[in-house]
Amino acid sequence: MNIPSAATMVGTACTSYIDHLYNKMDAIYTKHRLENPDLYDLIERRKIERNKKAETETATPDLSKIVEILHQCLATPAEELRGAALRAKSRESHAEIREHLATLNAEIIPRTQAHNRKCATQTIEEEIAHREEIITDQIRAWRSLLPSLIRKFSKIPDYRRVTHVKHKMIVLMMFGLFAFIFRLSSRREMNRELTSPIIFEHLKKLFPEIETIPHADTLARALEKINPQRIEEIHINLIKELINKKKFKKLLIHDALPISIDGTQKLYRDGLFHDERWCERQVGNAEDEKVQQYIYVIEANITLRNGLNIPLISEYLYTHNNQLLNTEDKQDNETTAFERMAARLKKYFPRLKMIYFMDAMYATQGVMGILHSNHWEFIIRLPKNKLKELAEILNAKKSTKQMIPEQSHYRKRQQEFYWENNLPYGYGLQLSISLIACLEKYELVNKKTGEIETHYSEHLWISSIPASIHNVHELLNEGARKKELIEDSINTEKNRGYRYKHAFSYNWTAMQGFHYLMRLAHAINAIAEFSKKMKSYIKSLGVSATLKLIKETIFGPWFPIEWYATQREISPQLRLQLE
Repeated sequence: MNIPSAATMVGTACTSYIDHLYNKMDAIYTKHRLENPDLYDLIERRKIERNKKAETETATPDLSKIVEILHQCLATPAEELRGAALRAKSRESHAEIREHLATLNAEIIPRTQAHNRKCATQTIEEEIAHREEIITDQIRAWRSLLPSLIRKFSKIPDYRRVTHVKHKMIVLMMFGLFAFIFRLSSRREMNRELTSPIIFEHLKKLFPEIETIPHADTLARALEKINPQRIEEIHINLIKELINKKKFKKLLIHDALPISIDGTQKLYRDGLFHDERWCERQVGNAEDEKVQQYIYVIEANITLRNGLNIPLISEYLYTHNNQLLNTEDKQDNETTAFERMAARLKKYFPRLKMIYFMDAMYATQGVMGILHSNHWEFIIRLPKNKLKELAEILNAKKSTKQMIPEQSHYRKRQQEFYWENNLPYGYGLQLSISLIACLEKYELVNKKTGEIETHYSEHLWISSIPASIHNVHELLNEGARKKELIEDSINTEKNRGYRYKHAFSYNWTAMQGFHYLMRLAHAINAIAEFSKKMKSYIKSLGVSATLKLIKETIFGPWFPIEWYATQREISPQLRLQLE
């Protein structure tokens, strides 16, 4: 057997390597030429001008130069930036993006502008004056909202034994309401914080109806006997009063009250220890499977165009609404719960124009039929994988996409819209729907390299309102995209002090009563936050810091008792911030 010599093997390896380099060179050259056709056209024209009689075939290039060039092209890329260099590059890229967006008026206005700095006040007198301004405006907001609630609380039927009643129903309801307004975390904390003589005297001067201090357990026992719908009706009456006073007139969407719907889990417990109305599920793997009870709630919030998100009503899922008895996979679900919620909303607002913003889960003919029969408008996320035929119809219109005149960007993103209007839909083709899409282009800074990268996203909706280039901004940017606010609102209730995930009582009725009081308190705080004067304080301090300052001031001896008495003489007026 002939064994090739070392020289032959080296020659073969060199030839193979050179062929590899030629292939790489050809690929790089072809790619570069395709990406820069104008540049190569210019080069060719210059060649022709310099030497019209040149040979058509170019001479064979120097192999050593080719190898050198290819080594440079194929060299290992420079090491990724780290530490200070990466931070500096990222800051430079962010500044470039901001500078570009500033020319387009596409910046996102922050909800607050709180800074990490020392206290602005220098003396005790300045601190007292600063707190006095904030507390005065907070009290005015309370006194514009709470008197009507107090009158309604007094009309709640009291089913307790008369001989054992020490605290009036209005006192119990106000006790529970202020517990959530001040974002107390448990019944134990209610007893510890709200029963101090200072807070009692302060609240009594503001609201003389508060005559005694109850125990939180007394409130829990009272809520066991009260229909929680009575608390919800009081909540709805507060919203109706604001609507009648035209507080929301300039904040509507398509001249209708915007309502966002979303579902969320309230809490869960292992085992079957609690009320049979709790939903049930199997969790874990086959070897360690166990039963859980959980509570799931559908929430409806008012989501106005200025960012104000007001809790409205809640609908619990529970096992008694199983579609088929004795079947574990047919428990109550979000769409059937929405049917019950829709019936209550129609009862509360029989003639009010409303527009609903909902997730893709609600993109069903049944839900759209309910909305249509109630004469409500809607914009629902289009699930591309679930309703493929509608997605295909909309995709066929992509070539007609267009920008909003004089508004190419919104909230840091370049937008293009396309749509298909007036499609017959539904079981009997009784619905007329429109399909709307938004293509977005935006720039982000890569966290590894600090370089600016371009990203794309696509959003699809089903709408009961025909689209045009003149209304897509209002319907989508100011309406449908604001649905994210209900998710932030629920997150606030869960993780920013309202203790959404805390039961407060394992009695089913009392638990719902505490839940409705919490939602009512959150609505009051949200409305007060968007009053014109409070908004300015929150912008400088932040939401949590402002609420904490209010609580600490009212719970402490910052002002004399007489000062609170004088606040009742000031005529309150609620004015909402429109932006």
